[in-house]
Amino acid sequence: MCETRWLVGFFFALAFFVCNPPDAASQSYDVIQYGTQQLSDEYYSEGANAGDIDGDGVTDVVCGPYWYRGPEFRERHEIYAPVPQDRNRYADNFFSWVYDFDGDHHLDVLVVGFPGTPAYVYQNPRVLDQLSTKAESLDQDSNSASQANPSDVSLHHHWPKYQVLDWVSNESPQFLDVVGDETPELVCTRDGFFGFAVLNPETPLEPWTFCPISDQVAPPRFGHGLGVGDVNGDDRLDLLFSGGWFEQPATNVTSSRWKLHSVSFSQSYGGAEMYAYDVDGDGDNDVLTGHAAHDFGLGWYENLGEKDGEIAFQHHLIMGDQPEMNRYGLVVSELHSLALADVDGDGLKDLITGKTFWSHHKQSPMWDAPPAVYVFRLVRGEGGKVDWVPYLAGDQSGIGRQLTVCDLNGDSLPDFVVGGMKGAHVLIQEKSVVTMQEWLQKQPKLYEPMSQRMDRGPEAEFDTNGNVPFAIEAESMQVISQDLTKFSTQNMRGFSSARWSGDSQIFWRAGEDGAALELQFHVDQAGEYDVAAIFTTARDYAIINVEIDGRRVADSIDLYHYPDVKTTGLVSLGSIRLVEGLHLLKLIVVGKNASAVQSRYVGFDCIVVKPKIEP
Repeated sequence: MCETRWLVGFFFALAFFVCNPPDAASQSYDVIQYGTQQLSDEYYSEGANAGDIDGDGVTDVVCGPYWYRGPEFRERHEIYAPVPQDRNRYADNFFSWVYDFDGDHHLDVLVVGFPGTPAYVYQNPRVLDQLSTKAESLDQDSNSASQANPSDVSLHHHWPKYQVLDWVSNESPQFLDVVGDETPELVCTRDGFFGFAVLNPETPLEPWTFCPISDQVAPPRFGHGLGVGDVNGDDRLDLLFSGGWFEQPATNVTSSRWKLHSVSFSQSYGGAEMYAYDVDGDGDNDVLTGHAAHDFGLGWYENLGEKDGEIAFQHHLIMGDQPEMNRYGLVVSELHSLALADVDGDGLKDLITGKTFWSHHKQSPMWDAPPAVYVFRLVRGEGGKVDWVPYLAGDQSGIGRQLTVCDLNGDSLPDFVVGGMKGAHVLIQEKSVVTMQEWLQKQPKLYEPMSQRMDRGPEAEFDTNGNVPFAIEAESMQVISQDLTKFSTQNMRGFSSARWSGDSQIFWRAGEDGAALELQFHVDQAGEYDVAAIFTTARDYAIINVEIDGRRVADSIDLYHYPDVKTTGLVSLGSIRLVEGLHLLKLIVVGKNASAVQSRYVGFDCIVVKPKIEP
């Protein structure tokens, strides 16, 4: 059974930080990249999983009503009748796990649906080894299924379905061996109780028994934040939730209430899966969790040891709702799934999470941000210092509500399997060798506070007419070599978080890297000038370079900001000698902030050309 967690995805090169890199430029470095393959563009399920369904020794993928034959995942077979789900509502399939329930050496599929609905086991019909040459074939480009041979009745034989639990609640259930009997249990809530459902190995397809371990304190249907881990180091798995942890007793595990230790493991209402893991390497387990599944927040709680008979914890924020809250300026909302696995093979477990695309439709902040998958690589430093270095693994799939980490192609490298509103995807890890210079270019840069950034400047002063002195308004410049359908003047009076010269700007829908906007401005008298520019910042704005008369005067001005629409202030372009007459100003899109929406827009207020005062 693969290690199952939560999702995200796209196609991208993922490079990892290496401690103490060699000094020689000739040294080579391994980098990790993920290639994303879309299995289906239909919304069938919030989760996905993997296992050898047909018994051929190769891992297959399960998502919603289909299983996809590995290693190419282009043949798919129905488990039950497929019905595309309404993206403006929610799927009837939220989670899947693969396990041999009936002991016949063929893997079955456990499905948990929308919170508050039953759980079902779909029994493998044991004819799958006959389908290798008679499969429903998926077209690589369109993902459309070709018509199977109607005389092959096995293709249309849906799996027998058994209800094993009448009600499963919480939005992060987990299926693993909690009590140490070598048989997994379904960890969830039911009727307001925390607990787990136990199957009888003798009659595994008959209804399971739910074992409550708490008083009736859980949300009756939904609830965010749930996990399993050994919090106190007694070699027994405890149950974690956003309000603390339940200690597993030494006896009467399935028939007693577990001791509650109240701890606030969230800065909000709770996130996704929760884990107990020794983050700082001091020998005891800490707690890792997201803070708000439909909003913001990712952190870990350092185990400080017992104080007055209870374990004390200290919170460390990994990522919040502002760039300043992450060492690398990253902001991602809706972390509705969280996985813990050693992605890069250094012996330390890393966090995998990302954007649960459309999780509450338009109700969540940054709901239309890129559906990205991130790996936060755990790096330990001296004196117990910890860093979580973020790398983008993909930005096309979103993560749904379950992320499975599993070796899909037998190369011993962890891959990701995801479902969700964007469909079904697999992200396959590959390693490549690069030079030190290429490796350095792929490393995340530390976030600079606004006061220290070269692409931000002081707020401008305004004259009595509402204009910045010595400003040449962008909207007054002549635009050349540009698609005018992507260019307009925008009134900025409706934005109260900042002030714009002349109350307006030019708004350019650049759309892609490499796009350039050329503008002409006029100087009345030749001389030396101190030149600055004011741009607009927003969550869907690009990173740009600036040229004047073919000379680069500013690199990588990052116009991303969240949540308010602001200006950059007066960004210095340097001291420039300008002749009388027309000059060419060129804005070039060179990328976007990792947290930005994909639009790559540019807002330009004015250029300030002030005669230089000689000392």
